[in-house]
Amino acid sequence: MRVTMQELDAKLSKIVERAREGPVAVNRYGSPWVWIVSHQAWVQADNLRALVPQGHPLVALHDLVEDALRYERTLLADLQRQHTFGIEASTLFKCLILQIIYSLEDGEKVHESLTYNMLFRWFAGFEKFADELPGRGEFTRELQALGADPRAVRVVTRCLSNTYLPESGEGDFRVNRGLLHALSTWASVSSAPEARPHDALR
Repeated sequence: MRVTMQELDAKLSKIVERAREGPVAVNRYGSPWVWIVSHQAWVQADNLRALVPQGHPLVALHDLVEDALRYERTLLADLQRQHTFGIEASTLFKCLILQIIYSLEDGEKVHESLTYNMLFRWFAGFEKFADELPGRGEFTRELQALGADPRAVRVVTRCLSNTYLPESGEGDFRVNRGLLHALSTWASVSSAPEARPHDALR
């Protein structure tokens, strides 16, 4: 349905009622100006989950990671407090897993992927298109800090140790054991007093 501004002014209540059945376009000076949509239609349109293919391997991995993190609430809270994360620790966990699964060289590449890959964004824990991403600098620093914590690395390793996850073959989705090993090694080194800052996955 399309209406003019004059019609909207004169028949607002009736037009809003029509919008419950289907979106209504409001024209101004002969050009589209705004849409009136029902709450249900808006929620569906702004829901990243609607874009996720059911058969994609990230769906099964997402469920597995969510189950694992439910048992790590104390650790998540401790990591959040210790590192003063501005980003949810659970989101950083899932982004670190994306980095290893898709062989992304560093946190900046992960952040770049989140700006355009809606499947990655959903996996990381964002629910809507309109959800604002953290700044690149903050994201990169906090992802690196999480990857340097041995406790976090153990949880990530546990999530990626399932046999159904491919380690090689065609396609981008596979466990990069080299990156995972580098992460584990750096986390062990960084926990020592003499450790220096370094990005193990670079």
